[in-house]
Amino acid sequence: MVTSFGKFLRNLRMDIGELLLNMADKLSVSPAFLSGVENGKRKIPEGWLSKIATLYGLSEEQNEKMKAAYYDSNNEIEIGLHDLQANQRDLAIAFARKLDSIPDSDISRILSILNKEKK
Repeated sequence: MVTSFGKFLRNLRMDIGELLLNMADKLSVSPAFLSGVENGKRKIPEGWLSKIATLYGLSEEQNEKMKAAYYDSNNEIEIGLHDLQANQRDLAIAFARKLDSIPDSDISRILSILNKEKK
């Protein structure tokens, strides 16, 4: 099953006209491994986000798309979103995608809100 990250990588490669072999060389992996990542059969190696961003000079927008695709593909956890309303699902997904960039002070405030008992 092709993942969001696999689609992102393949589209990046196609947009710049780079062969799978050349991208694999730049990422120091075999073409078979890169193909596996693109097709969702291999786990995305740690450090690839920054490596890809640097190697390909990604814009901020491209970098955000790559991060979103990474989280969609690599950090799947089941939290039972199917019973939630659309806006609740959107909130949960947005929160998961941005979790690594939320400052500690904001995390404390969010936890305080979430742990507040209803009166």
